[in-house]
Amino acid sequence: MKTFILSVTLLSAAVSALAQSPLLNLVNTEKKFAQQSRDSTTKAAFLSYLAPDGILFTKGKVTNGRELFEKGPESPGKLTWQPIAADVSASGDLGYTTGPWESRPKTLADKPTGYGHYVTLWEKQNDNSWRIALDIGITHPEPPTPPVNTIRAATGIRSVTSSDTAKNREALLAFDNQFIKVLEKSGPAATYKQYLAPQARLYRMNQQPYVERTAIDSLLKQPVTLGFLPLNASVAESGDLGYVYGNSQVMATVAGKAVKQMGNYLRIWKKDSQGQWKIVLDLINLEPAE
Repeated sequence: MKTFILSVTLLSAAVSALAQSPLLNLVNTEKKFAQQSRDSTTKAAFLSYLAPDGILFTKGKVTNGRELFEKGPESPGKLTWQPIAADVSASGDLGYTTGPWESRPKTLADKPTGYGHYVTLWEKQNDNSWRIALDIGITHPEPPTPPVNTIRAATGIRSVTSSDTAKNREALLAFDNQFIKVLEKSGPAATYKQYLAPQARLYRMNQQPYVERTAIDSLLKQPVTLGFLPLNASVAESGDLGYVYGNSQVMATVAGKAVKQMGNYLRIWKKDSQGQWKIVLDLINLEPAE
């Protein structure tokens, strides 16, 4: 009897701890955000969850998200999405969610006419609520299989360092610049192999997400030249999770002709068990080719 009571007590404690976990709290916030878009409008949903300084990207430019939605017209269509992966810093003040999105012309009953994947960076506010610090995504063809409706944390590694956020931010910007210099010298295949986390995700325009290592290796061997210009960064108080965003440029040869595309990039970095920054998500969002 005592053993049974102890087991029930431990199970209850585990359930309680899970319910209070920052990761689950963030995922539930993301789901409520997505549900509001389904029930109401995308504009209303973003205005409910965007931080005052939350940013979006329009035509290659960094834009204040609240100002964009407040001044912009109401979209007649329906935008739906769901998180399939997420992670939160050890300090519980910074996290991200990512998953597939679909757009429909008018109602939820319509057949989707647009597909893609999104990434949302969330920051904890003074009132303990999660608000969107950055939102970006890619478009791609209809997925060959339906998305799996599960949440899998990117990693369980926790490596807490200095709580000096300003110092950590400058250090991450410098590290991203170092990555870019190595990339210019050694090329994508060798460079990303050095910096990618085992569970990394790579998002590229008009392509399904790359999440398996063999597919990622194949992508990085493609003959393209990547260019990045970091604009800003943010790091969690615990110093174990951060992101850098900025302008991007991709040069490729199509049908014997050089094609240049400009856009933006987002790189999410996380410390591994050795305290080294590794890329857990790398996204390049491009405008139409010139």
